[in-house]
Amino acid sequence: MAGPSTEQRELDLIEKVDFRILGVANNEEKLQALLKTYLPPLLLKAGSEHASVRTKAITLCQRLSTFIQPPSIVLPVAALLDQYKSVEAPLIKHFDLIFIQHSVGRLEPFERRKLIPKVIRGIGSDSGPSVSGLFNVLLRLLADLTLPGRGSKEDTSLREDVGLADSADAKFVATWFGKLLLLRSNATTSNGSPGLTDEDVKFLTLGKPDTWNPASKGLGLPETRIKVAGFLASGAFTDEERFIPAIYAASSSDSRVSSFGDDMLKRTTVSLEDSALVRRLFEAHSKLPAPYRIRILGLLSKSEISTTFTEEILAVFQREVTDNVNSSDAMQLDGPSTTTATTGLERTKIYRALFEFINWAARIGPKKTDFSKVGSSLIGLLREFTELQGWPKPRSLSLDETTLRSRAYETIGVLAKGTATPLEETNALVEWLFRSLAQDPTPDVVVNIDGALSSLTSIYQPPLDPELQSYLLEILMHYMGVAEGTAGAVRNVRHAVTKWANRCLPFTDVWARWIDILAIAGRRDERSDVIEEGQRGLDPWTHYVNNAELRTLPDWRDMATAFFVTPAPNMGLSKDPGQDDEEMEDDSSALNNSAFRNFRGHDNLAFTLALDYCKRILFLTALKDFKIEPGWARPLETLIHTDEPSRRTIRAYLRSVDSDYEKSLLYLLAAALEGMSKENIAVVGQCAQTFVDIASFAPRSVIARLIDHSPDLMSLVTSDKKEIRTMGAKAYGIVAAHPALSTDSLAQSKAALVKITKTMDTAVGSELNAVEGAFLALAHLLSRLAYYSPKRSEDLQTLYADLGQIFPTLDSVSSASMGTQEALIEAYTQLWTAGIQVAPDDSERNVNKSSIIKAFIGPLVVHAKKGNEKAIAALGRLPISLPGVDTDSGSDSDAILDLVLEKLYALHEIKQTEVQFAVGEAITAAIACWDAAAVQLTVDVDSDNTRDTIPKRPRYVIKTLEKILADCKTTKPSLLKASGIWLFCIIQHCSHIEEVQARLRQCQVAFTRLLSARDELVQETASRGLALVYEKGDLELRSELTRDLVATFTGTGPQLKVDEETELFDAGALPTGEGKSITSYKDIVNLANEVGDQSLVYKFMSLAANAATWSTRSAFGRFGLSNILSESETDPKLYPKLYRYRFDPNQNVQKSMNDIWKALVKDSNAVLEAHFDAIMEDLLKSVLGKEWRVRQASCAAISDLISGRPFQKYAKYYKDIWTAALRVLDDVKTTVRQAALHLCIALSTTLVRQLEESGSTASAKAMMNEALPFLLSDKGIESGVEDVKIFATITLIKIAKSGGKSLNPYIPMMVPRLLGILSTIEPDAINYHYLRAGEGNREKIDRIRSAMVSQSPITEAIENCMRSVDRDVMNELAPALEAAIKGAVGMPTKIGCNRVLTTLATRHTTDFAPYASRFLQIMEKQTLDRNDEVSQGYARATAYVMRVAPDEAKQRFVDRFVKLYLDSEDELRRQKVADVTLALSKNSPDHFMALEGQLLPFAYLAKHDTDEYVQQAFEEVWSKHAGSSLTVTRYIPEIVDLVSKSLNTAQWALKHAGALAIASAVAAVTSASDLSGQVNLENIKAVWPTFDKSLALKTFTGKEKLLDAFPNFVSKSKALWQKDAQFAEQLKKIAIREAKRNNDDYRPHAFRCLRRFAAARDDLSMLPEISSIVTEHLDLSEEEHPDAMDVDKSARNDKSRGGLDAKGQTAWAAIEAMAKGYNRAKMQQNPLEELRAIVSVLEENATGKKHSSKESQPYIAGAQFDAIRRLHWYECAAELLEQAAKSDGSASGSLEEYLFVVKWFLSTLDLDKAETGTEDQRLARTKAVNAALLLWKKQAMLLLSSKGQGQVHAGQTAGAKDAIKSAMERALKEERSQDVQQKWRECLSLLDQV
Repeated sequence: MAGPSTEQRELDLIEKVDFRILGVANNEEKLQALLKTYLPPLLLKAGSEHASVRTKAITLCQRLSTFIQPPSIVLPVAALLDQYKSVEAPLIKHFDLIFIQHSVGRLEPFERRKLIPKVIRGIGSDSGPSVSGLFNVLLRLLADLTLPGRGSKEDTSLREDVGLADSADAKFVATWFGKLLLLRSNATTSNGSPGLTDEDVKFLTLGKPDTWNPASKGLGLPETRIKVAGFLASGAFTDEERFIPAIYAASSSDSRVSSFGDDMLKRTTVSLEDSALVRRLFEAHSKLPAPYRIRILGLLSKSEISTTFTEEILAVFQREVTDNVNSSDAMQLDGPSTTTATTGLERTKIYRALFEFINWAARIGPKKTDFSKVGSSLIGLLREFTELQGWPKPRSLSLDETTLRSRAYETIGVLAKGTATPLEETNALVEWLFRSLAQDPTPDVVVNIDGALSSLTSIYQPPLDPELQSYLLEILMHYMGVAEGTAGAVRNVRHAVTKWANRCLPFTDVWARWIDILAIAGRRDERSDVIEEGQRGLDPWTHYVNNAELRTLPDWRDMATAFFVTPAPNMGLSKDPGQDDEEMEDDSSALNNSAFRNFRGHDNLAFTLALDYCKRILFLTALKDFKIEPGWARPLETLIHTDEPSRRTIRAYLRSVDSDYEKSLLYLLAAALEGMSKENIAVVGQCAQTFVDIASFAPRSVIARLIDHSPDLMSLVTSDKKEIRTMGAKAYGIVAAHPALSTDSLAQSKAALVKITKTMDTAVGSELNAVEGAFLALAHLLSRLAYYSPKRSEDLQTLYADLGQIFPTLDSVSSASMGTQEALIEAYTQLWTAGIQVAPDDSERNVNKSSIIKAFIGPLVVHAKKGNEKAIAALGRLPISLPGVDTDSGSDSDAILDLVLEKLYALHEIKQTEVQFAVGEAITAAIACWDAAAVQLTVDVDSDNTRDTIPKRPRYVIKTLEKILADCKTTKPSLLKASGIWLFCIIQHCSHIEEVQARLRQCQVAFTRLLSARDELVQETASRGLALVYEKGDLELRSELTRDLVATFTGTGPQLKVDEETELFDAGALPTGEGKSITSYKDIVNLANEVGDQSLVYKFMSLAANAATWSTRSAFGRFGLSNILSESETDPKLYPKLYRYRFDPNQNVQKSMNDIWKALVKDSNAVLEAHFDAIMEDLLKSVLGKEWRVRQASCAAISDLISGRPFQKYAKYYKDIWTAALRVLDDVKTTVRQAALHLCIALSTTLVRQLEESGSTASAKAMMNEALPFLLSDKGIESGVEDVKIFATITLIKIAKSGGKSLNPYIPMMVPRLLGILSTIEPDAINYHYLRAGEGNREKIDRIRSAMVSQSPITEAIENCMRSVDRDVMNELAPALEAAIKGAVGMPTKIGCNRVLTTLATRHTTDFAPYASRFLQIMEKQTLDRNDEVSQGYARATAYVMRVAPDEAKQRFVDRFVKLYLDSEDELRRQKVADVTLALSKNSPDHFMALEGQLLPFAYLAKHDTDEYVQQAFEEVWSKHAGSSLTVTRYIPEIVDLVSKSLNTAQWALKHAGALAIASAVAAVTSASDLSGQVNLENIKAVWPTFDKSLALKTFTGKEKLLDAFPNFVSKSKALWQKDAQFAEQLKKIAIREAKRNNDDYRPHAFRCLRRFAAARDDLSMLPEISSIVTEHLDLSEEEHPDAMDVDKSARNDKSRGGLDAKGQTAWAAIEAMAKGYNRAKMQQNPLEELRAIVSVLEENATGKKHSSKESQPYIAGAQFDAIRRLHWYECAAELLEQAAKSDGSASGSLEEYLFVVKWFLSTLDLDKAETGTEDQRLARTKAVNAALLLWKKQAMLLLSSKGQGQVHAGQTAGAKDAIKSAMERALKEERSQDVQQKWRECLSLLDQV
């Protein structure tokens, strides 16, 4: 028989499962067990090949969903998940996933965490439709995932643990996590979630709207995002996988998510140079909202490769700017999407990010790719963006918009610079930017516009195409003339224009230089930056500084033509403000032929600058060998006025030019002439100077073109300004004496001038100025006639014939003004120089010695002796005009020359150096005449040869030389100085003369001798003279000179020779104190004889020799001597000396020695290497020498010598260097100490740098081995010299910072020494103030000192040392540190010691642990230091040491300090214990809690200490670690034990602390029972003996706290005293005993305790005992105690003050005790009896007799109790009556008795004084009245109902009722307060019910 088919078997199986499920459907537990087994196999049938089976399985699954709804049913999720992963059938996966989703939320958290790896593994390869559901399951599971700490081992292994080992899975999960971060809630399509497609949204939402709805059991999207972001940030993902999601997270509006994203981006290692990644970023930018785009742009701005995506960059810009208005760009917010454009702050942010990126792309892109494709487009878009804001003047902009505008301009500049754009576009952009710069009014934007323009200059680099250059020039010239307020401009752009002209146009461009000239002088108030830019443009050095070989200057001819002839291009300058067009045209026509055609208005100031610049360029062009350097203008001016070869070169250049050159030169001279005719004095003077400078070199042919203008110069000649007259005279002489003029013209010119001079005697003011100018002009006219052609001047003798009559003699004008005399002296000088003799008394012009002396020499000598250089020059020029000189005939001419020379020699006494140079030139002119270069410089016309006209005088040349050479040997300083200068002048101006050439050897000897002179100027003169001699001498002479110089320098040359009159010192250099001074050798000998010490002679001679030697050295190396030495062989012995002298304190010596060193030593490093040892040995020897100069120089030299050299080179000298450096650091000379300090700094810096760069190398260790022991010795930080100690300390600080492991051998030695320095380096002023400060101020000072230690660099150095501590170091450091701690004296050292202990205990726990026990033992003493800051510091250190100390040591330490506390004899010791305990509590709380069994009870005891400081400290400890009464109950035995010990001590403070502690413990025990509802009788029993003992103590401050706890103790111990009568009786005795104590302050508390005790003991009726105790304290009558109630009296007088004195408080306590000391139980049973008893004791005990019902007034209603009643009684009465009214007993007594009680209480309530008391007191009174009436009413009703007594006493009751009502109505009437009135009305209403 065939079996059933497979299909049937499957159907049967499904049927069986179906029946089983139906059988247990109502039993959830069984159903769950069944499904756990059968559900996975059942779901497999859904994938059967048989349709019937699949249908049956599906049907069963659908029906099953109704059975599994109860929450208790949990399906086998793990099995279903395994099945999901193992099958491929979509239907099975579908049902697996449905049931997984059903129960995944019902699993326990740990079960869900286990499922995460199963879900993740393989998810990346799952491409089925159900993968979205599986991802949703993963999101649900993430909620229970606990992420490990970042960087931990668990974090590292997390990727493997959660199943992300497969990178495909990780990539899949990270990608969808990122998309989840973009999802918005309620989004169903991509429109709702920008950046996602419809498929993405469907995947994440499962196509269901409730997927992300928590109300429908969906997930919470915000919470899920946070969890996802945290998971992404963990170690489960690589940086590459989470990079894009990190961007999404960082851009989220939820800060909880963005914080994760920011962190991931900060830590990422992803390279932004990955093109695929960059492309993804661009794609994301195109889809995402603004916050994401901002973040993406920020990242792209860091990627260089991103700049190559040109099309994407353009699209980005278009997206952000052009398309922004139409974009849908909502922020990521949960909720419905909106289609609003990016606005406000967000738009600003995105623009900022965009411009940053575009700027980045513009700077980097052109280097990476062809950026021209998008450059133009981007520039256009940026221009469009700017113009949309308003251009050139923007609309009203916010600050952010202004910033964006600035950024746009900047980016335009960068783009234009780096992008190859068409020239037309660039030109248009330049003009656009210039207009923007001129018209944009925003100050913050201007800088960026200017920067953009500057960037564009790199495009227009010369040479430019002529057409482009012309276009550019047109723009620049236009904007150069645009001024503020014209053409819409708000500012001038002259600076930018000038900069463009300098950078973009060649230096040779004439109009570029024109712009520079206008920038400098175009306006009077021009900005300094414009002027500086213009000056930079005119300076050829700035143009060719980097290319000196390329020296192309502007053509001066073109400049002359352009500036002064042709019209300048239109710059908008032709029209001045306020000038109409017609006036402008008229002015233009008038100036068409003027050199000022281009200079109008303020531009006239530029005229002289243009003229002067043309002149300078002309000279530079002529002097091709002139070296252009910074500041070249001044050397050029000096050269053309003082150097005859240069002047000849310029003349030759101008003579060789063609007609064009002459024309241009004529333009310049004509322009200068026109400028000289202006009224502006400044313009006239500068033009005159320029004219003279140019005309003096101009060819005759050019000057001939100007002769017609000579009359125009007369205005200058007669000017009131002296400088202009001088220039006018020179110009007049050049032009009016031209050979082209006829004799008649010359005669007319002379006559015109002579006419003016004839008015000299009568002229004043301007007329006299004209006379002076006429004399000068006439002299120049006649002398230039001779210069132009000496031969022709002989034909014009008639012009010279009457000069004696025209020119007055100098003696005749001696009374005239100085100006007139100087004018005549200058005129005679010009005439005499030209050889024109002016005979004062002889028409034949024969020389008459006497007349010459009288007329000229005498007056000139007078002026010369006054230092008048013009007179001196005239004396020198006078002999030139003498005929027949040097003929050996003894003529008057010779005599005159001899006299002149004699007078000139006599001028050596004049001290002014300039005067001596003038004398030297005068002597040269007198003896060499026209052979002297100085005379030849006078020629300022195009002259024939003038040298042969008046030649030298050989005999006088020789004679003069011999005299001067002899004078160079004199010992007279002034003559020596003058002779040296005169000799120098002769060689300078006459070195070519054969007589001078023949005597160069003697000159060399003389100059060599002068080198040793003390006067520095003489040395310089001698040095310069030696250079000239060397230059002019032959080879033999040069060799001899070299040997002499070297011998002088090395000290092997001639010794100092003196005689009696030799002047060794200047006058006043060595004063004797008597108004005299030592100057000569004779003075020294005399002084030695007077003192009796002959050694003074040698000492002073040594000083003089030293001064001479140093002065000699200062002259070396100047003016070419270095070149002399460089040609000789150098003795190696010279190097050490010369090297040291390079660092001499004298700056001149330094400069000289450096020059010599450079000359001698071609390779400095090679020489130093070769002679290192010799130099170092010499320096180490000289650094300790006797001369301070030598010591100072040696320090500097050593520092320089070792700088940069390897340590091995100077290792053997290292210790010696340190020794010498620190020794000299204490030098007596300040400058030497400074030099030593610099050397020490160099040594320490070298060492520190070596340690920083290579701390463990052999060199570093070797340096440490040498330096550290020395620095730590008594020569270093322990030195007695303060400066040495400070420097050594600073060095150690630096070494400690950089030493690292190399320090380890020295740490045990360094740390204790540094700790000691903390005290010794402390300023003495602190100790001074500390000793004189009070206790409070000392504490403040201690805190400051402690803070200083903490912040001290020494402390930092100690901590740096501690970083390298290891086990080996610790072995040596521990004993050293222990010794330092024990031996520390100063507070700073002690503070440092506790910091070291803290560092060791916290940072080197393992290495320090073996020593912790020992140091903890040491701390037992150190923590008790008398200084609070020190003890507290050690306490903190102890807390840290406790962390590593063994348990036995900790226990011993704690026991020790508990014992210290209990054995202390004063509060200071207890305060120290408190510091230690508090520090341990704060800094080592875990270790404190480990010892809490001992420390907490101790803290509890100590927090009740009577010392406030101790109390607060232990209170803080207790609050931190306990703080509740329940904690107290845990430690009752320990607390009782400690209290017992404290009570047994002899110190009352400890007894009191123990008593207060046990009282507090009792209160805690009782309050704990209140909380728990159960009384812990064991604790009650435990505390009682100690509590009893504490109560027995005598009264003390605070004992009342024991009384406060006692009643509660009695109440809670009821179970004990009910059983133990003896215990009960003992309690009563204690209460009565304490109440009877005779302490006024304590008594009120005792009475209150007695009252509360009575209330607690319901088995006792205590009123009799209470009344017997308190009665005597009730009487406050004024008769017996007149001062008892002063407070009350004042209180009555002043209602703002209330309260009672001590007696009043006692009285109230007594009254309250009797009032409330009733038996509570009896009050409930029979209130009338208890109330009557209270009334009775109050009245009977107060009055001393039995109370009668007929008493009219209660005792306490007396006036003496007014304050008591108001303050306390009203409340007390109300409480008492309320308790009586609440009684549940039956009526007893009569109504009359109740009425009596009520009336008594009402009588005490001051119903007749309703207005007295505060509102609260009056309310209390109404409360009491209300309680009394309520009691009356209640008892009346009870009595009426039980006994019917209402009719018997109705009349009496009615009367009382009326009286009470009347009083209350009166009180109501008088009452002001609404609240009180309301209470009275309630009382009246209640009274009516009685």
